[in-house]
Amino acid sequence: MNSIIPSSIIQHIVTRVSLIFLFQIVIINPLLGQNIEFLFHDGTQLTEAGSFFDNENSIASFTESNVTLSMQAMLDDNSVNAQLNGGSEGFGINSNRANDYTQRIDNGNGIEAIVFSFNTSGILNTIDLRYIEESTNEAMLSFDGGNQFNLNTETALSGQDDFTINEAFVAGQLISLYISPEAKANENFALESISIQIPENNAAILGIYCFILLFVSCRKFS
Repeated sequence: MNSIIPSSIIQHIVTRVSLIFLFQIVIINPLLGQNIEFLFHDGTQLTEAGSFFDNENSIASFTESNVTLSMQAMLDDNSVNAQLNGGSEGFGINSNRANDYTQRIDNGNGIEAIVFSFNTSGILNTIDLRYIEESTNEAMLSFDGGNQFNLNTETALSGQDDFTINEAFVAGQLISLYISPEAKANENFALESISIQIPENNAAILGIYCFILLFVSCRKFS
């Protein structure tokens, strides 16, 4: 004996499937997004990005996978006497004075900092440093209007000098990497890479479009 499934049940099933599909594409996919790494030093020498920023004494920008990173060197909150600088030892800041680790971020002439931002919103997943040796008062990462992170051997992954951050940022938000004001004299470290995650907006748009199509289709059963 053949039976006919009521249209209300069909509509309910299709709607549930549509909602699951929407959650999968609109919610999960944007959270996964696109992972992008800005690599400045590979442990031996400067990379393409590191070489691009080397010796820049004003705001400079570099694009990777359609995401633009802008960076500037600072000394005691002033860019006049500081420039981005790298070489065989690492990537850091040259404060243009004596008593300075030119390829590292240090406090020989004051508090050195790299201030950077992105042209899009996203999540800063990880940051990889070099020469992190202290358990406290070494490197700092600060998000303007957001959280601040202490980067040292106690907060590093497995005692190394790479760090999980997982902090969201918006386009143009200033992020500062600097030597801790409480660091002992001549403390220093270098920057190797910054990894970020950008939501896949196209996937979200596709998900919404598909959901609308499925919802309209299920209305035909009512």
